[in-house]
Amino acid sequence: MSTTVRFHAYGSPDVLQAEDEQVGLPGPLQVRLRQEAIGVNFIDTAFRQGIFPMPLPGVTGVEGAGVVDAVGSAVQGIQAGDRMAYFLSPGAYAEVRLIDATNLIPIPDDLSSVQVATILTKGLTAWAGLNGFHHLQPGETVLVQGASSNVGRLLSRWARVRGALVIGTASSEAKRADIADAVDHALLSGDGLAERIRKIVPGGVDVVYEFVGKATFAASVAAIRDGGSIVTIGAASGQPTIDQAALAARHIHVVGGPMAQHVQGVAAKAAIEVFDAYRRGIFGDYKATTYALKDAAKAHADIADRGKSGPMILVP
Repeated sequence: MSTTVRFHAYGSPDVLQAEDEQVGLPGPLQVRLRQEAIGVNFIDTAFRQGIFPMPLPGVTGVEGAGVVDAVGSAVQGIQAGDRMAYFLSPGAYAEVRLIDATNLIPIPDDLSSVQVATILTKGLTAWAGLNGFHHLQPGETVLVQGASSNVGRLLSRWARVRGALVIGTASSEAKRADIADAVDHALLSGDGLAERIRKIVPGGVDVVYEFVGKATFAASVAAIRDGGSIVTIGAASGQPTIDQAALAARHIHVVGGPMAQHVQGVAAKAAIEVFDAYRRGIFGDYKATTYALKDAAKAHADIADRGKSGPMILVP
């Protein structure tokens, strides 16, 4: 038997229930994956709440890593015993799951499933921010609104290594201290933020990465140079009101949407770059808080209460 965490109705974290099930054989183009670690991402809570509807009963989660224990008849290049990972493939909160073979990425021999499930989706989102939503160039000035967020932290560190000057913001003194070694200038969000940024970069920043949204967007617009780019990757404080005409008059480009559009067709290459950055220490001490799979509701409650910072994983 295998443990799967399901929800039979949309709602608060306590709708997540651990259930036993027997997972059958894979279809012709599927594999059966025995998972060793499952990444927890903010999007998981959106599925649980019905913000992104899925058929009920549902299984949330989009990221995991483990060992293949059965292979469909038409699958090529994968065999039982191979270590594989995936991202953005719903249905992750399970000890054993079926998954399309085309969604899998090989796990390097020197990385554990826990390390890969901690870094893959968040690292690929940071990669997309620097190579897809915006192609970062050495010497550019970057503002990361919400640099203490999981992806914001990775993107900030990676941007610096690539030769950008990085200004990062955080919503509290504790979080500002947490990002001090990840950015060139760590600022506290709030009144006068745009003016403080303009003192550092009088001409305005080249690109803003927005992880906060409504609470910081006005400052982002005031801090960016004419002709710059605002990349909206998250909106922790809600969706901002955007004055398209005012932005167009300043030739400011706003881009957002799913990360997947920028890694489609290059996911394996992008993952290799993420793993390499992790090995080289670019992401710093990036370790996850671990929960048992059956305690997934607790992980979601901690997200809602902001009881934990940093990445989270579930372990069957």
